[in-house]
Amino acid sequence: MADTPRPKLLVLELWGLGDLTFSTPLLRAAVGRYDVTLVGKAHAQALLGPTFPTVNFIAYDAPWSAYRGKYRLWAWQWPLLFGLIGRLRRLRFDAAVSVRNDPRDHVIMWLSGARTRFGFPWKGGHFLNRPITRTKPKQHKVEDWHDLSRALGFPGVTGVPPRLDHAAYRSGKIDDLLAAQRASGRPLVVLHPGARIPVRRWPEAYFAEIVRRLREVFDFHLALIPDPDGYGSGLAPQCDEVIPPLAVGELVDVLGRAEFLLCNDSGPGHLAASCGRPAVVVFGPTDPDWFRPWSEHSHLAIRDICPWRPCFDYCLFREPYCMTKLLPEAVWPEILAHLRGLQESGVLTKSLTKAAQ
Repeated sequence: MADTPRPKLLVLELWGLGDLTFSTPLLRAAVGRYDVTLVGKAHAQALLGPTFPTVNFIAYDAPWSAYRGKYRLWAWQWPLLFGLIGRLRRLRFDAAVSVRNDPRDHVIMWLSGARTRFGFPWKGGHFLNRPITRTKPKQHKVEDWHDLSRALGFPGVTGVPPRLDHAAYRSGKIDDLLAAQRASGRPLVVLHPGARIPVRRWPEAYFAEIVRRLREVFDFHLALIPDPDGYGSGLAPQCDEVIPPLAVGELVDVLGRAEFLLCNDSGPGHLAASCGRPAVVVFGPTDPDWFRPWSEHSHLAIRDICPWRPCFDYCLFREPYCMTKLLPEAVWPEILAHLRGLQESGVLTKSLTKAAQ
């Protein structure tokens, strides 16, 4: 007798690396009951595939997820969108979910032919037939995924954090790159000073000052990961090594090995948190209540310096004052206290502290 085919679930997450990590509590529950297909950017498979080898991935770079020009409808690659919809229709989904109250996501779910469509409605949610109300009016995106999971009938998801199976990303390339760190016996600290969106970047000189102060207190091997456009390269003299450009899975491998990460509000902070590693994150124009790394071990360096914060990356001024006016001396005491607390709780090794001279 042939096995009864499992129902099919469509998951839409068309945004960045951090957003994809937020979906992992639902994915972990869903793969036990559904054949899951996730539609996301090309990096979705590289990021989530090793943790979720049974999930099917369809790459689609949604034009409305661009930072600039998202409303230039004449520039959208309409044949790609129509091709995606046709492909989804042929797969005959039983259910579809999107975490965003975005009618464009909802239209795709509707056009896919999915029989039940779960999501957070926008102005009535006409394309959803299973509209969901958030548990709290304002909550983190991880909590939104928890709400979706409960709507799908997955028990025990509440409070489950985003997780990547770090061991599945281990590579010989990273073993070789970090050979000097292992030989030194010093804990690995990773510095990622960039961000895809420039207004989220803390000035290099500010990171340099924090590194100088960290060196006075702690003994560690500092690995620098500059942005692909070179931002952060000026910090190389203060670091023990500079990591060359990495694939997404290799980045996960490096961050999963780190004692802690120092970064801006960007994807690496979420990747480190999803691997169970602490991150010290400089936060500027976005809202941490929605988008902070989901980890009690992470610390946010943030101030409401600008009255327009959060502006969600669309700064009104000639420079992002929420970042440029956030000085290293203002945040250093809280960073030090946080790292000391993680040592006391056993999250960070005591050997990180510099030996008395």
